[in-house]
Amino acid sequence: MRVFPVQLYDHFCISIYRHDETIIPWQSELPSQVNARATFLKSVKPNSKECKVLRDDKSWLPFREATETTVLSHNLVETIDPPFQVDPNTNEFVIDPATGERIPYEPEDPGLDEAKRTWFYKVLVDVCQTPVGKKIVNAHRETLDTHMVWYKLCNHYQNSMSSKMRSQELLRWAHAAQLINLNHHGTNQSWITTFSETIRQCQALQNEENKLSDQMCVDFLNNSVRGTQHLEGVLDMHHTARRAAVAPDPFNITFESEPSIV
Repeated sequence: MRVFPVQLYDHFCISIYRHDETIIPWQSELPSQVNARATFLKSVKPNSKECKVLRDDKSWLPFREATETTVLSHNLVETIDPPFQVDPNTNEFVIDPATGERIPYEPEDPGLDEAKRTWFYKVLVDVCQTPVGKKIVNAHRETLDTHMVWYKLCNHYQNSMSSKMRSQELLRWAHAAQLINLNHHGTNQSWITTFSETIRQCQALQNEENKLSDQMCVDFLNNSVRGTQHLEGVLDMHHTARRAAVAPDPFNITFESEPSIV
């Protein structure tokens, strides 16, 4: 609570307050904001042609990320929500204490959720062209449960042998690739961007316990520019500058900051 002088309150009542205007609760969207949002959502129409096709197991990660972005832009993100209730604090499925089983997901608007799931299920039928993808999608043809379909797709491919092999392939490239030895026709910036994206995809395909540490990723990037005259000494110079500035831990650099340093 704040205390206002009488003169300030009188000024508010006389010149600012409008008794004929509707009182809008605090932190509520203004009518203009609501109308603008509704107009924008009406202009966004779902288009199945914008969804990426899953042709082989190696392309799972780009497919997953592209699909998540597409459904988000189409206001269909509810169609890939987990099939069970999630505890926001632990990010784990909620267990029913009476039955010991996971509590199913319940949409706020069942009718709208069914319409969205029906449309998105047709999309999944068209874009999932791998044998495992087709099997998972067809197993839910009766219920059209895209929540369970997407959950099973992610669970399978995140732990599949093909994803592990793809991650190892990316890791081997990152370990051995050197700018000076490759016939790279782009700029140094494009090389660093490509290398960083390779590491990101490798990390995304790994489980939490198998992810590379920041220091290992930094070492890989530093090794990739070894022999390139104007890039190989950048990290050492940065360490020297941090030591001169009496930084708490001058050699502790995250991989997210390393590409910008180089």
